[in-house]
Amino acid sequence: MIRLLLLFALALGLAGAAVAQGSDDTKRDAALADIRAMVAGAAGESALVVAITDRDRTLLVASHGYADIDRRVPATSDTRFAIGSISKSFTVVALMQMADEGRFDPDAPIARYLPDFRPRSAYAPITGHSLLSHGSGLPNYLSHVASMRFLVTALRDFEPRYPPGEHFWYSNSGYQLLGYAAEAIDKRPFPLILQQRIFDPLGMATTAPQIDDRLRGRIANSYVRAPDGGLVAAPWFDYLSADGAIVSTAPDMSAYARMLLARGNAPKTRLLSDRAFTRMTTPVRDDYGYGFDIAGGGYRLVHTGSIAGFQAYLAVDLGQGLGLVILGNGPADQALRGRIVARLFGTSSPEQPDLLWRDPASFAGRFVGADGRTLGFRTGPAGDLSVDAGGETLALARLGREAWGAFLTPAGPRAFLFARDASGAVTMVSEGDATYVREDLPRPIAPPPAFRPLVGRYAAHGEEGPSVRIFARGTVLMMSYADSSLATPLVADGPGRFRFREPDYAPEWLEFDTIGENKAQRLILSGVSLYRIDLP
Repeated sequence: MIRLLLLFALALGLAGAAVAQGSDDTKRDAALADIRAMVAGAAGESALVVAITDRDRTLLVASHGYADIDRRVPATSDTRFAIGSISKSFTVVALMQMADEGRFDPDAPIARYLPDFRPRSAYAPITGHSLLSHGSGLPNYLSHVASMRFLVTALRDFEPRYPPGEHFWYSNSGYQLLGYAAEAIDKRPFPLILQQRIFDPLGMATTAPQIDDRLRGRIANSYVRAPDGGLVAAPWFDYLSADGAIVSTAPDMSAYARMLLARGNAPKTRLLSDRAFTRMTTPVRDDYGYGFDIAGGGYRLVHTGSIAGFQAYLAVDLGQGLGLVILGNGPADQALRGRIVARLFGTSSPEQPDLLWRDPASFAGRFVGADGRTLGFRTGPAGDLSVDAGGETLALARLGREAWGAFLTPAGPRAFLFARDASGAVTMVSEGDATYVREDLPRPIAPPPAFRPLVGRYAAHGEEGPSVRIFARGTVLMMSYADSSLATPLVADGPGRFRFREPDYAPEWLEFDTIGENKAQRLILSGVSLYRIDLP
């Protein structure tokens, strides 16, 4: 009798588990259907491909838009996209495999593997650990030597501001060094390391380890936002470095996500030991481990990627056993991404909505400068913005990705950069070394005369740039990248030399030189030479 009761209880338990499983499946199917509808209803013509996987198989691949807008080639599950900085986690996997083999020690100075890496420093040596976790204090990106081994030599003149590990500062340069260290250890080119150590074992047959001319016409075209709001083709450039050179598809990235969900296991082999995987996914500083932001109480691995117009996103929730891949070839719709993340994982998303097209009327008004000169901004019937300056009315075109506001005149080198207060109200506009505030606010203080030779536009030749604007905001010298109006305040750090005001430990620096016609003709930005150019 007792045996029959136990069997009956067991049957009831199994039936209850089946009901619970059925309920979970129903909820998941509903979430997948909602996400498919979100992708189908996405705005714009640029491509968007979303894939979701569990630990065993791909559950969803949904696509929207065009891999080639001009030729009307639809995006599909097979469309290949550059994944940008998500590539960093592949670099980590390869190096942690070498750590499992006893050939790479994250805690050793990286100079053990790169003897020519000898930055000037009074601090302890930079280790693999500090590079992997963005704690090295190296500058973010040196465009003139990206994808070039000369980076190792170029960093000899660099002097860190703090000991390794004391602060977090995202550094693509650091991951480029890690790729060269991997080559030194494995005695083969980094693309082959990725191919043989990761792509082949995971069956990632459509993934390429670098961007070069062999991929022209075989990957999606990429697009960036034009001042009029439309999309224009992003410039093509080869890219080979370990910080962001991988091209992949949604199904291949799903296979990669499944390996991460299995903590380093793959269907036919184990890529990482549990010890290596644990170290890789343990936060070091600012919730960053090795190659991933660590969210969700340590259970979610997240990274974004951006290169040459391509935008990518990877999130792997170890607790829920779900992976999310988002690939695109144009400006990312962060609000849509946030909704997808929230719907899949059942949590709120930190993603901010895309504020690109904030109401132009918010910029309208009369602004007064330190010398009493005024600028009057007003909107037309179509929502276009114009400025009345010195008795002349000029139409303005929007510039950049951000909502804070940057506008330029269609003719002539004039650019207006707006600033908002904490409530979002526009309170200030800058043009060169002149600052204007809304007429109901106290007049601004004139900037120091020493700013006048420095303000202007500076650019490096080549597809990657960078290109920056230097301007005044009251008595503060500011820098912004040419495609963004969010500005960085600068503070003096010696004759003709400046650094970022916040955070004060930022390794980036600026130095102006070659004064001609009372204007600096060159700006060296963290070692990259930029030259004055008469653009707005």
